[in-house]
Amino acid sequence: MKTEYIILKEASLNNNCPECYSTQDMVLSFKQKKMKSKFLVTTKSNLIESIYCNKCENQIFPGQWTTDIERVYDYHKKTISQPSGKIRFTWFFYSILFLILLVAAGAYIYLYHPNIIGISDLN
Repeated sequence: MKTEYIILKEASLNNNCPECYSTQDMVLSFKQKKMKSKFLVTTKSNLIESIYCNKCENQIFPGQWTTDIERVYDYHKKTISQPSGKIRFTWFFYSILFLILLVAAGAYIYLYHPNIIGISDLN
């Protein structure tokens, strides 16, 4: 399965980084996980949130957040509508399903109504 992330929102923060104390280049991002396979595409309903400092190139984990970062995080989280999970089937799934139904219908006609396709009953 191929996994990709849909970026719902990215915001630059002006707070101090807990690692390098820089007030620039911190990015808060909210993402949604999307997984693709040959048969279906699923989108998860949970959010993946992260804060990354581009100056020191570290991810800032929630245990390291200051109260200012938590306040800004809560504000930005309120602005995002809660995403819903989805399952979408691909054309490959529908073509396989169509072939299975076609074979099942042909088998039914052959076994129970052979006179429709011109096979006479020998009994």
